[in-house]
Amino acid sequence: MIKKKLLITGGNGFIGSVLAKNLEKFYKIFIIDIQKNIFLDKKKFKTIYQDLSNKKKVNIIIKNIKPEIIIHLATQSTVDFIKKKKNLYIKNNILVTNNIVDAAEKFKIKKFIFASSASVYGNSNRKNIFDEESKLSPNNLYGKTKLINELTIKKKFEKTFTRYCILRFFNVCSSDLKNCIGEFHSPETHLLPIIINKIHQSKNIYIYGKNYNTKDGTCVRDYIHILDVVAALKKSIVFLDKNKNGIFNLGTKNGFSVLQLTKLCLKKIKSNTKIKFLKKRTGDNPTLICNINKARNILKWKAKNSSINKIISDEIHWFKILDKKKLFREFIY
Repeated sequence: MIKKKLLITGGNGFIGSVLAKNLEKFYKIFIIDIQKNIFLDKKKFKTIYQDLSNKKKVNIIIKNIKPEIIIHLATQSTVDFIKKKKNLYIKNNILVTNNIVDAAEKFKIKKFIFASSASVYGNSNRKNIFDEESKLSPNNLYGKTKLINELTIKKKFEKTFTRYCILRFFNVCSSDLKNCIGEFHSPETHLLPIIINKIHQSKNIYIYGKNYNTKDGTCVRDYIHILDVVAALKKSIVFLDKNKNGIFNLGTKNGFSVLQLTKLCLKKIKSNTKIKFLKKRTGDNPTLICNINKARNILKWKAKNSSINKIISDEIHWFKILDKKKLFREFIY
């Protein structure tokens, strides 16, 4: 049986690498990225190291591969990166997507799946529980670039050969222990691995803001396990076999505050760690919780792995695996 070709942009990143590991039995996988991933077997995954802002090179690569499916994950999401290199950030998140979308249209790629974000909603809903019809009103640059990307995709593919799926990820986290792969950013900027690292080192945990309009004053988020994101991406590929286009939220419909998450981690790991509070960080929404009815009803998808206990436990185990292998990351906080 000849495997269909699947191209993953940003495939050496956290989501992309776990996705590649889980789909290698079903597809011939190609990866475009500018970074390396030490957890992926180079013999199994054809990786092209390329800056996607080079439109000519992107066209050549996609023309040569001729994938049936493109999953576009490549993005720059670090809040602190925005402050330091705003123009480069815009280039990474807008120009790159334009290049990939134009190439997909030009070479008539059948399926296009885009990783968007809950940040496209901003503070547009007073209840802070967002469905796909909620007002799109991002209040930070990351969310604005994602919304621009969504509009570009809709405009470009609405009347063309290419079918698209836009998946709005809420907070993707944890690890794939079966395939022994998880987050390994350096520097690491995501909340859960930062908390666990601080606890292991018995260092203070700093929380940005304690007077948000939430039950304990700290930001509330909807955390989804990476394995459930992979499951949704697989379902999206199947969805596009018979459907033209779709937009879906990916989360759990449950919210946990930063303080709650920190305390739950502290219960699982013995430490002298203390919690300290800093001023609010610009662009942080008080609450982002996901309505998942559409994904559940149409994609027939469920967040089976996303109990907060499993999310935390799998991340703790991943931390131990890295420690045992003497693989150490820098942490931004």
